Amino acid sequence: MNPDKVLRDPVHNLITFAGEEGRLLLELIDRPEFQRLRRIRQLGLTFLAYPGAEHSRWVHSVGVCHLARRMLDALRARHGCDSEEYKGLQGLRREIAVAALLHDVGHGPFSHVFERAVPKVKAPPTGYPGDHEGWSERIIVERFGPVLRAHSVDVGVVAGLINKKNRANLLAKDFISSQLDADRMDYLLRDSRAAGPKYGEFDLEWLLHSLRIGNVKVRGQTEGVWRLCFDTGKAIHVIEEYIQARDFMYAQVYIHKTTRAYEAMLKNALGLATVITGGDPAKAPQPCPPALAKMLAGQPVSVDEYLTLDDFQLWVTLIDWSRSATSIDQQHSRLGRLCRSLVDRQQPYKYVDCDDRDKQDHALAFSTKVQGTLLEFSCHRDTFVDLAYRNAYYRKSTEHEEEEDRVIHVVDREGNAHPVETSSEFIKAISSIETRICRLYYDESDQDIMVRLRDDGWAV
Repeated sequence: MNPDKVLRDPVHNLITFAGEEGRLLLELIDRPEFQRLRRIRQLGLTFLAYPGAEHSRWVHSVGVCHLARRMLDALRARHGCDSEEYKGLQGLRREIAVAALLHDVGHGPFSHVFERAVPKVKAPPTGYPGDHEGWSERIIVERFGPVLRAHSVDVGVVAGLINKKNRANLLAKDFISSQLDADRMDYLLRDSRAAGPKYGEFDLEWLLHSLRIGNVKVRGQTEGVWRLCFDTGKAIHVIEEYIQARDFMYAQVYIHKTTRAYEAMLKNALGLATVITGGDPAKAPQPCPPALAKMLAGQPVSVDEYLTLDDFQLWVTLIDWSRSATSIDQQHSRLGRLCRSLVDRQQPYKYVDCDDRDKQDHALAFSTKVQGTLLEFSCHRDTFVDLAYRNAYYRKSTEHEEEEDRVIHVVDREGNAHPVETSSEFIKAISSIETRICRLYYDESDQDIMVRLRDDGWAV
């Protein structure tokens, strides 16, 4: 007998892996490429601002897989296995579950901040990944492919569900990449629980109860296609709650001033290390993992090399840099001081809030002036723009069809599907409200940058 495997999760309580599907998922979970996600924090450097935010991409990915399977079960119970609506999902259940499990397997150290901090490869080989989604696709095909094919899972479909630009299998894709998918449902609840603020909470059970499959008109196709939808009469208020939860979590956690300060420090540390490396991995600050040295030099790395990088590896490297070779020259000395401030959690960067257009232009001009000098690595212009909900009119252009594909739809009593904002004044209103920040961060301990800022008219 093969007994069920049960995990106890702080968000979803019991997560069960049973039967052939459960054995497949456990086989994937036990692979070293997936276990690596235990060593990558879900929220990057947020733990320096919120001490409880230590949870990993591993537990989040398991939670996303669990939610995707629950969503499939809810739709099967609602529509029936043999229904026209559910028929398209019947043959893709394992592909959806696997894509949900492996969607983040390509993340680098400290999640999103790493891919923004290391230089892009100048002349990448054909098919070289440009972001973590690209790495996820490549790792799935190269490292998980044999296991998946042995279980008759379509590897191309799994990789396609993670690719945001791929418009095939839109119904299946809604589980992985939409504005109300298993990924967002899990990370809002999990990040809120771990960090402490309660803003990310919403009524998950009622949302799952409200799931439907509806026929939605899609740009570029004459006939509608089956899409993930919600019951108009049941779901409006919980969708409103969910969208507001995401908006609050961005304001209070994801773009928190202290988190972004430490992210700016990490970007500057890796940026300065890139300058020291000068395109030659052998010149990278030492000690340095070979894969990181190649990436700092703007050179491509293999899947094997990429998978050696995680939070632990990078954090130890920053510790080493903070303690070694600080007197070689001015660049290394500055790098050592910056790394000490980061790993010892000393004073984070201070910032000026650029809350009007004049200050934003002033910040851009200042950061441009210091570019190419060491002062560039004692300040950072941080910008961020997002909408809590992107409606059907967002980016109305052919190159952004994938954004329109992600609109949340609801189904009325007659079975007609329409964008959720047509049934909610709240969602219609919040669709036009941007969350926008522009901050000029600076190292208060660096007297040179302080003098330059004051000479430039900044009140610091």
